[in-house]
Amino acid sequence: MKKLFLFSLVNVLISALIAIRYFTTPGSLFNITTHSFSFFAVLGNFFLLYLLLFLICSPLLLLNKYVRRPIVALLFTFAQIALYVDTIVFEQYRFHINQSMLTLVLSGQVVDFSLATYALVALIFIAAFAIELLLLLRIERRYAGDKGRKIVKWASIFAVVALLISNITYMIGFWYSYSPIMTVQEKLPLYYPLTSKKIMGFFDKEGGKNRHPVVDESARHLNYPLHPLIINPLTHKPKNIMFILIDAWRFDTFSQAVSPNMVRLTAENNGVVFDNHYSTGNATRTGIFGLFYGVPGTYWEAFLHNNVPSLFVTTLQKQDYQLGIFTSAKVTFPEFDRTVFATVKNLRINSAGTTTPERDANVNKDWSAWYQARDKSRPTFSFLFYDSAHAYEFPKDGEKFSPVNDLNYMTLKNDTDPQPLFNRYKNSVYYIDSLVDKVFAQLKADGTLNDTLIILTGDHAQEMNDNHMGFWGHNGNFTDAQTKVPFIVINPDDRAAVAQNSHKLTSHEDVVPMLMKHYLGVENPVSDYSTGYDMASDMPARPWLLMSSYSMWALRTPDSIYQVNGIGISHYMNAHNQEIDGQPNFKYVYDAMDQMRHFNNR
Repeated sequence: MKKLFLFSLVNVLISALIAIRYFTTPGSLFNITTHSFSFFAVLGNFFLLYLLLFLICSPLLLLNKYVRRPIVALLFTFAQIALYVDTIVFEQYRFHINQSMLTLVLSGQVVDFSLATYALVALIFIAAFAIELLLLLRIERRYAGDKGRKIVKWASIFAVVALLISNITYMIGFWYSYSPIMTVQEKLPLYYPLTSKKIMGFFDKEGGKNRHPVVDESARHLNYPLHPLIINPLTHKPKNIMFILIDAWRFDTFSQAVSPNMVRLTAENNGVVFDNHYSTGNATRTGIFGLFYGVPGTYWEAFLHNNVPSLFVTTLQKQDYQLGIFTSAKVTFPEFDRTVFATVKNLRINSAGTTTPERDANVNKDWSAWYQARDKSRPTFSFLFYDSAHAYEFPKDGEKFSPVNDLNYMTLKNDTDPQPLFNRYKNSVYYIDSLVDKVFAQLKADGTLNDTLIILTGDHAQEMNDNHMGFWGHNGNFTDAQTKVPFIVINPDDRAAVAQNSHKLTSHEDVVPMLMKHYLGVENPVSDYSTGYDMASDMPARPWLLMSSYSMWALRTPDSIYQVNGIGISHYMNAHNQEIDGQPNFKYVYDAMDQMRHFNNR
């Protein structure tokens, strides 16, 4: 028992050394208080975690040592490898491994790992297992007597003291919303320090009033829409509507070099290009949600828990539109089958195919079959959602940009040359561009291209370490590299009215108001069902946008980002995600809070 406990304590130290990676991420601001607290927090946190693992392993002491040793070494190896992988995830995204992320990865259709990545992980695992086994053997042989007992005694005392100091310090820091202390919780995995309002309120009742605002849990109690929709039947033939979305589409790849077909088709078909357009978030969930609902992504949980469908979709159905939903990845995660498309019968869940390019090609194939078989007397809504850019994949014969590297998440660092990966990404967008060309060709051959309003955009963007802070991909920050997307409106009824807004600050929230008012006959004020603006009317100049991710929201201005996580820890940063001194415009903050409460029962 003593030897196993000593082995656990040694692993606490190993994990503490690995955890240093959490505190070396680019852009982190620390002072002496943060460093001191982090020392005790790291040791105390891992002491608790390994104490739990020690208790789990204790029954194994009943087994033969030749059976027990490899099992114990294997369990501790899993713990250390999981921690190391988590540091990599945190370095690239600034959040820890969570259930949502694991579900996304294990779905097998969103994130594909190369053979090199699997090989590297296997080598690391074998090496770690060998080290843990040798360490266990050495402890069992060398620290069996009084020497081992003394080490266990004093190490345990120190760990308990560290645990007490870190928890008491955090409780005080949390009560006063002291950021240098609170930010440490963001960095450590499975770290849930003490936050007792009763204890702190006993000493200082006023201290807790300085806490930053958090998304109100009462958002679960919805009043959406504020008033029932009033829909007047259109006096003219309804227009077909089509959304063409590219997962993880960067704003700078809508270009002659990367997407020549879409550039040409935009010019040929009365298109309007918005040059300052942003998604409602840095993840698929919040981007799609904002596009189909016209409300902030902070409402996701409330709408999901209440199975609230998109009013845009239900209005399409009331107007007798035929709905064709064709996605490459599954619509069950994120749970669009329970939100956006909850009222769509016989919903197509995903595309067939073993690779992302194959599934994207089947988006076209299945949509084409559906479109040809449609009832031509009724209008259509088509949703085509391609995924190759998200996966950095393209057909073997589709390499236009070179050189390219295999995507290996384990090796992406702040000093990694982004160009080979960016080339791979551009090849994937170039491939999707060819698929979009085929869609337009079919609409033209069918004679319905001019009768179809087409929205071309992305759910979010994709960073290639643009800000030189170690961010790769998305869901990590709210800079342009992860949130600014192409946005093109093709064949609008009133092109001049739409074009007047093309240089303004616009958001995915603004799409539904335009469609509901001008194409579906909804007479309600926009505020009854959306927090956005009508893109086909003269939009006011907005100074900020509200964005969100899985666990954070941010107020974004052209030159700053005010970011708040789920427990109220805030960061004020410039447009490149570097923390800066000063405070945000709190009028904007409270206005954003009002948006997040707009559809609450109050």
